[in-house]
Order: sequence, then structure tokens, then C-alpha cells
Amino acid sequence: MRRIVILGINLVLMLAVSSVVFAGGQTETAVNDKPVTLKLAVESAVGTPGDLSANDFKRIVEEKSNGMIKIEYYPAGQLGTGDDLTEAMQTGTVDMSWRVLDWYSKFENGWNILLLGFTFVNQEHLETFLASDKHAEFKDELIQKAGIRIISDNGIGSPRVLISKTPVTSPEDMKGMNMRVPGIAMYQKTWSAVGVNIVSVPWGEAYMALKQGVADALESPLGSIYGMKFFEAAKNITLTNHLFSPYVMALNENSFQRLSPELQQILIDSAQEAGELFVSYDQESVNSRKQEMIDSGVQFIEEFDINAFQAKVSSSAASLEQDGMWPEGLYDYIQGLK
Repeated sequence: MRRIVILGINLVLMLAVSSVVFAGGQTETAVNDKPVTLKLAVESAVGTPGDLSANDFKRIVEEKSNGMIKIEYYPAGQLGTGDDLTEAMQTGTVDMSWRVLDWYSKFENGWNILLLGFTFVNQEHLETFLASDKHAEFKDELIQKAGIRIISDNGIGSPRVLISKTPVTSPEDMKGMNMRVPGIAMYQKTWSAVGVNIVSVPWGEAYMALKQGVADALESPLGSIYGMKFFEAAKNITLTNHLFSPYVMALNENSFQRLSPELQQILIDSAQEAGELFVSYDQESVNSRKQEMIDSGVQFIEEFDINAFQAKVSSSAASLEQDGMWPEGLYDYIQGLK
């Protein structure tokens, strides 16, 4: 009888310390009594806001967890880029990534709408959507469909803007203009609706296209306009802010679930802090470069008719929604959040 009682107690103890199996076939107890190592992959180049904030994330996590979570950090695409990195996260060979939300639209097509220009009138409008129940649904779907959990989405960097040879304040100013647009269907739908002639020019040749008059305008993040020196060939930058690409911290769901609730919260809080730091680094970089361009004779146009641009693009939005590019009613839902 005594032996049966002892065996029963041992069985209860074994069940109490439950373990979870995560990608790669490894096993670890749900109550973390030893350090856990997570691989964080970032595509951003060393020294950029994405890299700096990822380093901050590593530091914050390790400090807050008293070393119970170790972050192995791999910048500049060392562990893969694009869909290859997404697949690595699904299998668990990479635990975490810090990059733009767009990459997960293949699993939740509602995020395709982020690629249609002028959908959001400003950053506050985007932030309202990111805090909405609809966005929360999309994140839940990502867990179910891909086994990937987003734990922060507040890394909203500088948006894409327009640089042109002549000033632009409305779609009428762009009618018939030759514009270099990336070969992304949603980007081209946006600018075709505005009324430009789309010119196919490789990114590396875009400067000469502006310089030689092959293109009258192009769109890009402000940092790239500075880095590629487009402002030497065109002196008008309209702050259209037509596309935002929020940086999100995402991780393999099994990697998340093998952490205790306390360590999960530390990871979430640290990701939020890293997002705030990303924004500050990005804004600091943009402000310094903006002043340099102003000093070189660039005119920054902040007053323009955003409603006129939205009106032009809305017909494309309706067509894209009918084609199933995102859930029915999503465009109107977002417009209702203004």
C-alpha cells in the first residue's frame, strides 16, 4: 500500500512539471528554471534604425529577465531574408524576427491593404487601425495559419514620399507625368489611379532616370531619397506619406509557449520598448537628412490635397477588394477609423 502511494505522488509530480516540445525536436519545461536562448534575425543593415533597436531589444530582454532569456542576434540577413526567413520562423530554426509587417500578408491577406497608397491619411490613422479589433483578428489568424505570433507593432518608421522635378500638391499636378514606380502590383495600382505614366526603371538606375529626364518623379522613403542622392536630380519633395510599413516583432509560437507567463510578458514589454526606440532612431536620422537636403535647395511640400489623392485611389481599392485582395468591407472599415 505504501509503495502505491509513493508511486502516485511521483506521478503527480511528473505531471505538475509539464513540458512542451518546440520546433527542432527539443524539449523544455514550461516553468523556466534555466536560461532559454532565442535566435533573433533582422534583415536591416548594421547601423540602421532596425539594427540599433534590435540590439536594444537584446539588451533589454536579457536585463529584464536577469539572464533567463538569451538573445542570439543575427543582423543584415545572415539567417535569411524575405519568404526564406518567414519559413525559418515557421520551422523554428529561427525564433524571432524584427521587420516590416508586409511580409506576413501571404498568411493574412487583410494586410495587403497596407500596400495601397493613401489608404491612411496620417500616422495616427494607421495607429488607430493597429489598435483595432480587426487588426487583432488578423494577428490571431497569423498564429493559427503560420504558427507566428506578433508581440509588438509600434515600430512605425518614416513613410514613403514623392520626389519630383516640379512641385506637386494635387493629382492634377501629376497628370501625364512619367514616374518611376517599383514593380509591385499594389504600388502600380496606386499611381496609375493618380494618373501618371509608370516607367519601369531598375532601382540602381533611378538616379540617372531622374537626371536625364526619363522619369519626372519617383516615390521612396525619405532615407533612401537621401542615400541614393535623388535630391540632386529633383528638388521637390511632397510629404505625401502615402505608405507606412510598421516594423513588428514576431516569433515562432512554440518558442513563445515554452516560456513561463512572466518571461512571455518580459518579451512583450521589451519588444514594445524596442519599437519606441526604433521610431526615435528613425526620426532622428530623417530630421538630420531633411535639413541637409533643405540646405542643398530642396523644397519640402507639406500642404497638399490628400483627399483628392484618396478619391483617385478609392476606385482601385473597390476593384482590388472585389478581386479578393483583402476581406470585403476592410477598406471602408479603415476609412471609418479616421
